[in-house]
Order: sequence, then structure tokens, then C-alpha cells
Amino acid sequence: MFSLTSVIKKQFYFPNVARTIFNVTPRFVPRALYQPIREFKVRSAVRKYCKDCYLVKRKGRVYVYCKTHGKHKQRQG
Repeated sequence: MFSLTSVIKKQFYFPNVARTIFNVTPRFVPRALYQPIREFKVRSAVRKYCKDCYLVKRKGRVYVYCKTHGKHKQRQG
């Protein structure tokens, strides 16, 4: 494997080397390819929004997941 200092030095001369070693995403990602990960909406009361939403109880919290619409994800508390 490479030492960290050699990788940092090579990063200035060959930027693609560091990108492949550390698996870093490129600086400019086309908007069509970028899909952000949806976070949970934290609410005091959660509910199902569509027929594909389902409730899960874990560690004293209630979660709502949805198979079709990622924006329906919720967490109570």
C-alpha cells in the first residue's frame, strides 16, 4: 500500500491517483446523476401518507418508511 505522505505528494501531480485510492467523488457531479439521501422528518405525531407507507417500532421510537416515496420517511420523537 502507499504511505499517506506519498499519496498526498502524488495528489498534486496526479489528482486521479488520490481519487481512486480514497474513493472520493469528483468535484463536479452532473445534477441528473446526483440523488441526495433523504433524512427522516422528526415529528411529534407520525402517520402514513400513502398505501406503501409502513410503521416500524425500534428502540422506543416509531418510524415510517415508504417504498415508493422517499420523502414520506418520518421519525417520532
